[in-house]
Amino acid sequence: MAHRWKTTLLLAGLFILGVVLMMGPSYTLLVKPRGEAFDLFWIWAGGRAVLRGENPYGPETTRLIQRSVFGHIIPPDKYQHGFPHPAHIAFVLFPFIVLPFSWSVLLWLALQLPLFMATLLLGLDLLDWRLHPAFIFPLTLLTTLGFRYPMIVYVLGQLVFFVLFCFAATLWLYRRGHVRLAAAALACATIRPDLALPALAAAAALVWRSPRRKAFLATLLIIGAGMALLPVPFLGLWPVTWIRAMLSYGQNPFATWPPGLLPGFGWRLALAAAMVVWLGRYALRLRRSPTPFRQALFLSAVVIFWLTLMPQTGSYTLTLLLIPALVAMRYAPSRRWKIAIAVSLLSPWLYFGLGKAFPPFDTLIFLLLPLQFLLFQEVVQFTAKRHKESGESQKVREKPGALGG
Repeated sequence: MAHRWKTTLLLAGLFILGVVLMMGPSYTLLVKPRGEAFDLFWIWAGGRAVLRGENPYGPETTRLIQRSVFGHIIPPDKYQHGFPHPAHIAFVLFPFIVLPFSWSVLLWLALQLPLFMATLLLGLDLLDWRLHPAFIFPLTLLTTLGFRYPMIVYVLGQLVFFVLFCFAATLWLYRRGHVRLAAAALACATIRPDLALPALAAAAALVWRSPRRKAFLATLLIIGAGMALLPVPFLGLWPVTWIRAMLSYGQNPFATWPPGLLPGFGWRLALAAAMVVWLGRYALRLRRSPTPFRQALFLSAVVIFWLTLMPQTGSYTLTLLLIPALVAMRYAPSRRWKIAIAVSLLSPWLYFGLGKAFPPFDTLIFLLLPLQFLLFQEVVQFTAKRHKESGESQKVREKPGALGG
């Protein structure tokens, strides 16, 4: 117990040190030249409106966002870029809302890469992947600078790292018996509903056979309801206002729907049907035998399914593909396959270069990258099936410590 506390304090100290060290470059490279032009400004402006009892989805907040981020008022016939988040984000990210924006964004940016590193370590622990410490730093570089999209999350001041950390913390806490804390962590992820929905679905499936699932789900419902009620004294029935605002904003023209990149309705329907069948296959295998191996592949499949079929508001969402990448590397059948999957994390730079010469690649990444990791997952699954009777494979796949506990 004493050793565990020492390790926890050491890691907490390193995390804080990392945040402090990131403040200098974050200010010099991003905050100073860009001012308020960050995605965090939407959250800050909308959150402050909530705390003042003003409608964050109204024209005043929208105009403030437009002037601060874009430098001008957007014509009414264009997409308005209004505050899109559920109102309880003002309470989940309360410290960042009450600070002046210059300090809020500086602290937020400085937090991002240490938060990503913490999420990566939690993921490795959940996968029971004991990497030598000498490989942690190269893996961090590969998954940030190499994969490219996490750096976009950092530069824009996006929420992706926060949601990923909440989900990883959910599974990690649940696995260690901290059921209510796990539910609270997952509830915090709902500030980005489009990312929280697959996280909620995956978490529910992973804990479904656990004897602690009732306490987890009940706590999740209670905390979720509590979060939904927090803004009510300030805004009234805000979910109705939020939904109306989202509908009035219209469809985001900057979002990409991956099936829409295919040439016709038939191809799009075929892709959707194939992805449903593909995910269903992993769900059935998980239901029959919830081993750690099958739990990890199901979680990976949920991410690939979601990114393939749901509209993506920006390439930063492709950061989520690090989940199937790590799962595939963890269970890859050989060192060569591990290296091949690791090298494939550099492919966004290839697509970026091709996009300069052939602009379709700027959007084709939303199909190519998920399908790339789908193929790697199928290699892992096929190899495991072939070696089902192998003692070595069985040891890897049946190792105790399921993701969901």
